[in-house]
Amino acid sequence: MNIIIQGKIIDCYERPVYINKETGESTSKKFAVQLLANQKLNNGVSKKELVDITIDEKEVQKYQSNIGKDMEINCKLYSKSSISFTAV
Repeated sequence: MNIIIQGKIIDCYERPVYINKETGESTSKKFAVQLLANQKLNNGVSKKELVDITIDEKEVQKYQSNIGKDMEINCKLYSKSSISFTAV
């Protein structure tokens, strides 16, 4: 399932590599973009929420050049636990 997240690009960064303490295996390099998005609350008020979105290394420059600008990012939705949806 895909969703679109809208907001202002705040930053891009390289995520720390995870190293399994038992096996010594590590994950590959991962990068993320930070987006400041508006979230509507049940009482009609909106609040700002910082969202980290994983991106490919080849997309880092694209997002770095748009820091401070509003963008829409098409994202895949996944979770290790169940997710509930509410129509907006």
